[in-house]
Amino acid sequence: MVTPVQSTTTERAAEQRVGQTLNGKWRIERLIDVGGTASVYEAAHRNGRHAAIKILHASAAANPELRRRFLREGYVANKIGHPSAVEILDDDVAEDGAPYLVMELLEGESLARRLASIGGQLPFVETLGIAGQLLDVLDMAHANGIVHRDIKPGNVFLTRAGHAKLLDFGFARIRDGIISSVPTLSGIVIGTAGYLAPEQARGQPDEVDVRTDIFGVGAVVFRAVTGRPVHDGPTQLEALMAAMKDPAPSLAAVMPGTSPALVGVVDRALAFDKNERWRSAREMHAALRSVYVSLRGRPSLGPSEGTWRGAEPADPISVRSEDSPSLVAELAFGDRRGEALECERRRAQEVAAAMLSDGKD
Repeated sequence: MVTPVQSTTTERAAEQRVGQTLNGKWRIERLIDVGGTASVYEAAHRNGRHAAIKILHASAAANPELRRRFLREGYVANKIGHPSAVEILDDDVAEDGAPYLVMELLEGESLARRLASIGGQLPFVETLGIAGQLLDVLDMAHANGIVHRDIKPGNVFLTRAGHAKLLDFGFARIRDGIISSVPTLSGIVIGTAGYLAPEQARGQPDEVDVRTDIFGVGAVVFRAVTGRPVHDGPTQLEALMAAMKDPAPSLAAVMPGTSPALVGVVDRALAFDKNERWRSAREMHAALRSVYVSLRGRPSLGPSEGTWRGAEPADPISVRSEDSPSLVAELAFGDRRGEALECERRRAQEVAAAMLSDGKD
């Protein structure tokens, strides 16, 4: 658990990297975000191209397990092969021994920052769209034997083009016969207290599976529409204890008047017994799409594939009216979804190819 004093010290240390040059090629230009184990910066390559660089904090770099988890993040994200999983383009170690990852510099903001900037709550339709996109990438991750284990607003990035990206696969569990996950001992808690499934909160790694991520998505939806985490408390320890022993409150109890269909989907995702949750990301995605159709008042949004015409509002993420269309939701459930994902995949591949070419300089 990070205390306010530790957080302030970490932020000061992170700020001190601004202006430094890593390995003679990446100049750190600004601090984007500070997390519990790493900080993210905007950096400029010596040839002028910009990227995001994630650097492990010195205290974390001294821990062999955290260091291994950090470096394996690139392998996990790249293995998924979905445009909503941000690929790692390079990794290296700075002169001071801190490992770092290089990735595409995205335009937008994290869901955590978005919630903070608008007072803590999102419209239902936009929240559904974010959840739908997360479930889409999780469906592919789970098919590849990967469980994320740390789904929270801080690990969801909203781009200006309406895409929701899932970040930070450093704590993911992999079961593929090629690379084993870094061992997690019983009793060690992986994740963030307000979004933990009971099996995570109790430190039971053998009980963690795809339904643990389903709980995480449900917890993100709950937080986005209610303005509070599923489990809260004066301290992180109390929130953790609540996650261990208390069933999640019903969405209807916290937000009276919420669509019964949405309540049913979220409450099932947050079931204390994982056997009562949605069985897969695809199954929950289908249920949320039905809710989206009912909230938008349409008989059907058409098939998942269609023609993507690329017309975007100036700031698609800023749609707030419940009666207004949401590009985030249309990209999750609408008839342009398939083509839009393919366009985003091609764009990301072009960026990656250019940056990998730069890395040879």
